Amino acid sequence: MLELIAIIVSLVTFAFQAAGIYFAIQAVMISRTPQASIAWGLSLLVLPYIAVPMFLIFGESRFSGYVRAGTGKCKELDDFMTATREAMIPFRAHFSGKYRDAERLGEDLRHFPVTHGNRTKLLVDGKETFDAIYAAIEGAQDYVIVQFYIVHDDGVGRGLKDRLLAASGRGVKCWLLYDSVGAKGLPESFVEELEAGGVPVRSFVTNRQMGRRFQVNFRNHRKLVVVDGHTAFIGGLNAGDEYMGLGPLGAWRDTHMKIEGPAVQSLQVSFAEDWRYASGGEVPKIPIRPRVVGDERVLPFASGPAEVWNVSSAVICEIIHDVRERLWIASPYFVPDPALRSALAHAALRGVDVRIILPQGIDHTLPWLSAFTFYPMMHEAGVRIWRYQPGFMHQKVMLADSEVAIVGSVNFDYRSFMLNFELAAAVEDQRFAKDVEKMFEADFARSIEEDLKAKFEGNSFFFRLRCRLSALMSPEQ
Repeated sequence: MLELIAIIVSLVTFAFQAAGIYFAIQAVMISRTPQASIAWGLSLLVLPYIAVPMFLIFGESRFSGYVRAGTGKCKELDDFMTATREAMIPFRAHFSGKYRDAERLGEDLRHFPVTHGNRTKLLVDGKETFDAIYAAIEGAQDYVIVQFYIVHDDGVGRGLKDRLLAASGRGVKCWLLYDSVGAKGLPESFVEELEAGGVPVRSFVTNRQMGRRFQVNFRNHRKLVVVDGHTAFIGGLNAGDEYMGLGPLGAWRDTHMKIEGPAVQSLQVSFAEDWRYASGGEVPKIPIRPRVVGDERVLPFASGPAEVWNVSSAVICEIIHDVRERLWIASPYFVPDPALRSALAHAALRGVDVRIILPQGIDHTLPWLSAFTFYPMMHEAGVRIWRYQPGFMHQKVMLADSEVAIVGSVNFDYRSFMLNFELAAAVEDQRFAKDVEKMFEADFARSIEEDLKAKFEGNSFFFRLRCRLSALMSPEQ
């Protein structure tokens, strides 16, 4: 018996050591930075019993499964994307001079153009957002696209479900897509009721393919509603009661935006790609109907771990490089990659008014602790940090000078820039920028400016150690 146990222990030891060597080589080949290659490689060789399981879960930084299911692999999807681009040619436009480079990056990396003829509206907090979404769905005549990271079986979720069922009942084609991790508590009965009512539902599962069973680190964080091809909603809110201020964190501060016009067509392409992956190959039959509604220029951009270059990071970083007077940012998390850290610091050092609003409350401890390691550098460069006081702030908004504003699902952290599928839009319009400015001013009035450098450096050794260790666990690879 002892001999059998010894043989089993030897085999397990050999298996872990061999796996450690194999995955260490793989880590060197796929990691995005030399630091990540060294960290993973040493861990896998020295501590294979711990590092191998962690690498299986967290090791990959590029979602190859989505790449294999993407463009160039499906003629129907490629034809839809080509037809969309051709239909948008009469509506193509350009941002003004100093933001042209950001525009080029967005279009070259993702093929979503800037279009004119749009009209946008800022939607502040849950009630205004879901009142607008519900009204649009109730008025739908042809089709409704709905995609959320989180869908709950609660007041908001059931309100969404009931309106989709009512729309389907009057002959409107509807689709619902959610993330399998974000909506992990959604009961089967919720989905079954929608399917029985003629609404196809899909869950975005990142580890459903063989060889990717342990890869649960990717998320589809996009939030999108499209009605009849001319109206879309994107932003930070999910379909749950907590986004109405009814959750354990209390008052919930968030922002969405309504887009009408040709830019909606690009957002439909993003959904078609996600639906094809989630459904195992089905491409939704979405009409292409660009039309002029207003006079605003809009650049939608979708990003994710299937890309070599992250579009969100590239566009945001380029706008920060181009800003001259003011850069105001609101995000629930602040764990920026090196390029964005440098861009923020350089903007502040050249005299730009750089302000960042973060929540006072905590919903995830790891990014909250990680953020403290970046505050000293930001403080020394002149970046001002504010803490939003009432409840929890979850919005993802950026204002550049008095011209361009970004609203979407993109947090200012590694996860959004490297591991999540995200969706946002940059709007060049002084009226919309003014609305965002007024919103920020109201948020500053509910916030307190803090010297977080002093708070970090003056805290205990163990707190600073926890912060450093948390930052080491961020997915910068």
